[in-house]
Amino acid sequence: MRRNKEEFVKRFTEELQIPQSAITDTFRIEFHSNTEVIIEGCKGIVEYEESGISLNLGKMVVRFSGADLEINSFSEEQAVLKGTVASMDFSS
Repeated sequence: MRRNKEEFVKRFTEELQIPQSAITDTFRIEFHSNTEVIIEGCKGIVEYEESGISLNLGKMVVRFSGADLEINSFSEEQAVLKGTVASMDFSS
């Protein structure tokens, strides 16, 4: 049953040309070295400081710690963080 649901969500989102994370609690985090992070499936900003940024991923929160952190862009599809990332932690 779960497989049918996954296939339906994939086809549905492809037809509407929207990211799967828009209707599910899925997310994807991509690092480009330790100076840029792309987060897909971000639902909102929880904390925003130069030394730490926390983002709502639906059922959990991810926190990036480091120096000179900033949100370079933020949309319904993704957030792009820049700065020097020292660590990443998850909480529920």
